[in-house]
Amino acid sequence: MLYINTDKLEKINFTKNNFYVVIDFDRTLTSNTSDGSWTVFENPKTFNENFVKSAKKLTTKYYPYELDYNLDVKTKEKYIEEWYYKNINLLYDYNLTYDTFLNCMKNSNLKFRNGAKEFLTFLNSNNIPVIILSAGIGNVIEEFLKANNCFLENIFVESNFIKFKDGKMQQFTDKMIHSLNKSTINLPDDIKNSLKEKEYILLLGDLIDDIGMVSKNDLYKTLTIGFLENKVEENMQFYNDNFDIVFTNNTSFEEVQKLIFNN
Repeated sequence: MLYINTDKLEKINFTKNNFYVVIDFDRTLTSNTSDGSWTVFENPKTFNENFVKSAKKLTTKYYPYELDYNLDVKTKEKYIEEWYYKNINLLYDYNLTYDTFLNCMKNSNLKFRNGAKEFLTFLNSNNIPVIILSAGIGNVIEEFLKANNCFLENIFVESNFIKFKDGKMQQFTDKMIHSLNKSTINLPDDIKNSLKEKEYILLLGDLIDDIGMVSKNDLYKTLTIGFLENKVEENMQFYNDNFDIVFTNNTSFEEVQKLIFNN
């Protein structure tokens, strides 16, 4: 299934020098069957079994709220913040170490969406800036990109980061980034300044809330792409009403690239 706002697509003409990319990580760059950047720790073979059980219970309770587009924003934000902070506290409670983190990464089922690696390589070869803006865990994202030779010079990761000291989890990012508050407004000044001269923005995400990664004032010059993988029939109209382009069925980035740059 595919929805296209043809008027918007025709108005925005991307060239290698006139735009930058803002992209979500979990279920956008990664496949809908991939581990998430939080759930890499939910493997009893690599981390505490009781942690895994507790984390899965939290996901069962809170994840439906994230996907509920009929829920008012304040209520949704309340549930999501509860979920994130409880997850963080679990990592502290079960004494996550750097060695455990690396072991979880080594044994994870993190995997790119088809064509995503090639898409990132294409963007890098054309010197197109890429902002990976994620409510996940930045350490996981960067380690995954490095393992796949994709932590390239044009990529900047804005996410939640765990600080380790002497091999132990010492601190979590001061400001929590979750699906309802992640925004390029909060990027470091040097990154924001480097993007000011760009005429257009390409935004890609899997949740309608991902559209908030870009300021409302910039949406007129932003082509938004949504990957709808959950409750497709139920949520299709929500996505069509908000994104300029909607893909379903774990669409490959090859199709994305073809549509955007060869239309």
